[in-house]
Amino acid sequence: MRRFLLSTATAGLLGLAIWRIPTIRAGQGAVSWSKPGHEDLTFWVNHNGLEQIDVEGELGFGDAARILMRRRLNAAATRKLRDRFVFKTREFGQLPADTGTSYVIAQNRVFNLIDATGRADRVLESQAGKVTRTIAGRAVTFDVRPLHRLKVNLSEPARVYITGADGLGYAPKGSISRFASEPAEQFFHAQGSFEIDLPAGQTAIEATRGIEYTLTTQTLDLRKPTEITLRLRRWTDMAQRGWFSSDAHIHANYTAPHHQVVTPEDVLAYTLGEDLHLPNLMVANSSGAFLHDTKYFEGKPHALSRPPYLLYWNEEMRNSGLYGHMCLYGLKKLVEPLYTGFRDTPHWEDYPPNFAQAKATRAQGGAVTYAHPGYATAFDGFSAREFPVDAALGEIDALDVMSNNPEEIAMENWYRLLNCGLKVGISAGSDSFTNVADHYTPGGHRVYAHVPGGLRYEGWIASYKAGRTYASNGPMIFLSVDGHEPGSEIRLPGAATVKAKIEVQSHVPVEKIELIVNGKPQAVQSGKMVSLPIDRSAWIAARATGPWHRLILNDGYAFAHTSPVYVLVGGKPIWSTEDAQFWTSWIDKLIERTQQRGRFATEDRRREVVELFAKARQYFMK
Repeated sequence: MRRFLLSTATAGLLGLAIWRIPTIRAGQGAVSWSKPGHEDLTFWVNHNGLEQIDVEGELGFGDAARILMRRRLNAAATRKLRDRFVFKTREFGQLPADTGTSYVIAQNRVFNLIDATGRADRVLESQAGKVTRTIAGRAVTFDVRPLHRLKVNLSEPARVYITGADGLGYAPKGSISRFASEPAEQFFHAQGSFEIDLPAGQTAIEATRGIEYTLTTQTLDLRKPTEITLRLRRWTDMAQRGWFSSDAHIHANYTAPHHQVVTPEDVLAYTLGEDLHLPNLMVANSSGAFLHDTKYFEGKPHALSRPPYLLYWNEEMRNSGLYGHMCLYGLKKLVEPLYTGFRDTPHWEDYPPNFAQAKATRAQGGAVTYAHPGYATAFDGFSAREFPVDAALGEIDALDVMSNNPEEIAMENWYRLLNCGLKVGISAGSDSFTNVADHYTPGGHRVYAHVPGGLRYEGWIASYKAGRTYASNGPMIFLSVDGHEPGSEIRLPGAATVKAKIEVQSHVPVEKIELIVNGKPQAVQSGKMVSLPIDRSAWIAARATGPWHRLILNDGYAFAHTSPVYVLVGGKPIWSTEDAQFWTSWIDKLIERTQQRGRFATEDRRREVVELFAKARQYFMK
């Protein structure tokens, strides 16, 4: 009887959990929260720029939020409702709705008033001047401004923010309008020059380019056709120092088989606008068998590449939930199958394990990183479940410590793995869906690799695989240990003292700089040499953190972290029995789940996978 009651209670709790979890209608990681038929309103990107949003009546939460995000003054309030890019709530009452009695609007442009219930009232005035209308039972005055043409010349490709006299964000026709996920601000990418009609009055034009540029701002009182020039300014030039950036995980088109509208030309535009040297673009499935962007895969940099900006379509290898997802670099041919474990598809089996695809990638000379590792350090909350197996068997190059999952979670488990003598570099991938308007900005998370002598794709991959890397969303961080950079190995005959130095440069605030030795941090100062007594083999890395800043596009705080320098004392490996036991228990759980929940065509295949995992387990048992 007791067992029956326990089972009934468990089933009830599971049912409640399922009922409470919203269905993700649009696919992995991108939810429109639009009303049926309204998905095109604000969720999907297009090439129409942003002059007006024309809607009337009841809105879905997502569309109401994105229309309000277009209002610059709402950015701070809207940001509180967002977790990276997902809305924390769907309660209309928490949105910064329009409750005022006076608004500046543009002549002959639709202006939508959004009330606290998510209803949009459509306002369109054809005559300039002030006019009072009754909207939803209240008197509202509109200051209707005539439109004037503004021409903007850019000294370099850029990410551009325009704030009109009406407080709205704008984008010129032909451009793609986007919302930065964390700051909740509208922007677009541009190069050369563009023209746009804006309402008369105080207008602000802002431009920047990735994370190595300051924000250039110019304000003007727009009263007639006007032409201005914005000159962008670098605060640092990492390429001159031999460091070149990549975003390990970008989907040009994703989420659904429709709205596959982002072209290689669009990718080039945001690659240049974000000063991102190697966008690693994914051929991948989403929630079914449809494969996105297979037509762009060539097994080499795309023809639109213009050194040092190299566009390359590679692959995200995705398992439906048992093993995790991997991003692949440098493929000459796609690794088949591109996904496993998805019900009602040709690849419904959890076979082969990720290990097979990782090995096939590296056999091509490519590189492998595990993507978006997880939201908790425990086995059930960490999606990169096969990561310790593939690392122990020598087929993983890096981990996306910086991703759309919390850095502190990935970082802790990465430290545990490094503590077991495994060399795995740091990587960063935004998992940006660039055909979704308010998804992550490509390059908002990026990994730098040191490639002295200029950028070559193969040279960058070699440095990435060697761990000559650091990840950042803003600060630049450099580490040397006895003159050696990250990825290096230092061999000492016995206990000794090494000299470590961290240099941090940043245009966003940094509060803490730390030296990490076998996972243990100690605060240090930038540019100051630190003496480290080393009596056993250790890995040494550096990290920097700081508060959130408007120019941190995909994260809640500033973060930068290097890959380790490895110091081996007396020829002994880096080893932590406690962390080895952690991973042994982890693999036990992976084996159990594979035996109980894995889907295989034959028991021989299940046995093959379990034996592979058991082989990796032996590494941690030594």
